[in-house]
Amino acid sequence: MTESGRADAPSTAQFKGAALVTAASGRIGAVLAKAAAQAGYDVVVHYRSDADGAQGVVQAIEGMGRRAIAVQAELTDPDARAALMDQAFAFGPLRALVNNASLFVYDQLQTFQEADLRLHHEVNVLAPLALTRDFAARLPEADEGVVINMLDYKVTAPNPDFFSYTVSRVGIAHMTGALALALAPRIRVCGIAPGLTLPSAGWPEADYQAGAEATPLKRPVPVEDLAAALTFILTARSLTGQNLVVDAGAALTRRDRDLEFA
Repeated sequence: MTESGRADAPSTAQFKGAALVTAASGRIGAVLAKAAAQAGYDVVVHYRSDADGAQGVVQAIEGMGRRAIAVQAELTDPDARAALMDQAFAFGPLRALVNNASLFVYDQLQTFQEADLRLHHEVNVLAPLALTRDFAARLPEADEGVVINMLDYKVTAPNPDFFSYTVSRVGIAHMTGALALALAPRIRVCGIAPGLTLPSAGWPEADYQAGAEATPLKRPVPVEDLAAALTFILTARSLTGQNLVVDAGAALTRRDRDLEFA
């Protein structure tokens, strides 16, 4: 964000290289991509199916005075991931990776299917780990980089809802420290664990507001706070191995159901 508070205001930050943001064609991913641009990065806007949305984000970033490109890839496909990295480094110099893509499908322990758990693992754990590995392998020796994994406040306060999703998110969250140690000193690794931010598709407004009221701060997390967290991690060169929980205090309540059922 700039001093004006506008996410689309021209960026005046010093150029820092390029950032790859996965699932950046809309919602939180689009906000993160624009925040990276404001922080001084040209941006590779990854998308899976929403080409129009991705192109809209590209145009917004170009309007800030930064370069941007939209790249399609199915992140469960190793060849597609490799091609994405090829394009990102060709666009670069790539210095930041924001793993935002995720699968979020409802299930519980009593109803989960092995295929669903595997798919959540592929999208939410394997894909970001593989991208991180490839980013680290290709980052020039003289460069510093940063990896930011988008998580969920549920990693610190799990409940039985969205069982496969939660298991996968906990997996990548607990890798933050290991990755930070493995990739130090050239690459920093952190996570951002949002609370209730944007309503899911089909979620009634009244239920969304009830979920927000159930947090200690009694409000949802504005996307601007996630943009601020991203900017902080991108610019704080002594920060690594930490997961920032930005959840209006939701994790403090230790609920036995998800906020969607508040």
